[in-house]
Amino acid sequence: MMTHHENNSVLKRLVGKSKTIREVKKFINLAARYDYPIIISGETGVGKTLLAQLIHSVSMRKERPFLHQSCSNIPSELFESELFGHEKGAFTGAIEKKKGKIEIADGGTLFLDEISDLSLQNQAKTLLFIDRGKFFRVGGTEEIKTDVRIIAASNRDLKKEVKSGRFREDLYFRLNTLDIHIPPLRDRKEDIPLLAGEILRRENERNKMKKSISSEAINKLLNYDFPGNVRELENICKRAILYSKGNEIKENDVFFEREVTSRKRKKLTYSQVKKTLQKHKSNISKTARSLGISRQYLYKILKQKKV
Repeated sequence: MMTHHENNSVLKRLVGKSKTIREVKKFINLAARYDYPIIISGETGVGKTLLAQLIHSVSMRKERPFLHQSCSNIPSELFESELFGHEKGAFTGAIEKKKGKIEIADGGTLFLDEISDLSLQNQAKTLLFIDRGKFFRVGGTEEIKTDVRIIAASNRDLKKEVKSGRFREDLYFRLNTLDIHIPPLRDRKEDIPLLAGEILRRENERNKMKKSISSEAINKLLNYDFPGNVRELENICKRAILYSKGNEIKENDVFFEREVTSRKRKKLTYSQVKKTLQKHKSNISKTARSLGISRQYLYKILKQKKV
């Protein structure tokens, strides 16, 4: 277990001064002391993955692996192989034996992201493992025992999913020893200046800059509802860095998704796009997402000039 000083250092990564964030930090301390399954709930983009990582890093399992498994839009057979592994020849394409994430995470933590997207069949298989701590690889006959802590996350209300029959009630109660809810950014606006400051600090360090943000720019952020939550705030701050001149981000450098179309055509230059593309190692999707533009428009800008 971490010392009190180490614990406080880790919790500083969860930026915010709102009452709700202070409550979340208390829950992290509880989760660190007791090795039970956890559900983290909250809208897309609020930071559920970060919270799961923080819980692991202050737990007794911190020296063991932390593995992330997305449950969104994954075929039933692929999920089973990803989670439990498979034996050679178990299905077409299984050319060798493969360990699943449960086996690799032995002694550590497995984070099941967006667990509400799992099929009922895979919910049943997940529940069976949580109850028994044992599993079979796909196509295998040897029962394997592991010691893994499960942290699950959902952007839906699991109680409503249970009532509608889309989520197993027994799995919900098995996971729901502790339910940590992260509120949307629009409900904790006092955290926005701190979050923006932390994003800017990180980007300054990463890109060897000395950018600051004006009070007018902060006020503009405070008057926005952030449907994409912290993830959207991060993208907005990165765009503001690109568009700002000098070392201060001004109000006119901050614009939101609905403003991107008109602003990007006026201000986004080839050199800015090229620089961002190089930063993301020529990954078109990451570059477009970082700039807040479509892949098609990114290609159009790149075709305008060759250097």
